[in-house]
Amino acid sequence: MGLNSLSEIIIIIIKMRYYTETKLPSNILYLCKSYLNTTVDEQWILTCEGLYKYVNNQLHKFKLWLSENEFPSNDLNIKASNMRWIKTETVYKIPTQHAILNITKHIYKLHPKSNTLFIIELINDKIQDYYFESKEELENHSLKEDINSFLSLLN
Repeated sequence: MGLNSLSEIIIIIIKMRYYTETKLPSNILYLCKSYLNTTVDEQWILTCEGLYKYVNNQLHKFKLWLSENEFPSNDLNIKASNMRWIKTETVYKIPTQHAILNITKHIYKLHPKSNTLFIIELINDKIQDYYFESKEELENHSLKEDINSFLSLLN
């Protein structure tokens, strides 16, 4: 591989989702308010062919990817997700049969340089999903500290 070929290599950082079995208190949005980093509104268009979503004003098609990796158990009762939506192509039309979900994501960070996000997804102002997201592996000390700090807010 020549030096010119190196410019064609694209590095993709995959963020891993981590789920906890800890139940959220009803006032979680208030408890985490001081750590709110951003709020994102997304429109998911679900079809038999996959997920369609606008990213930077372009319509993209996503397919669900399931990993067969087994993740080791840990002392935090945190489970890594083995599924991910992978962008497959840019498209120009939506299949006729579809359902639209309007999702609001509240994204929290303990501090500005943190690599760990705590994300709460809402549909119609009701919590539908919550998880941690990081590019770090679960064995990483700072990831564990961030998760523990967020979980301590829930108690």
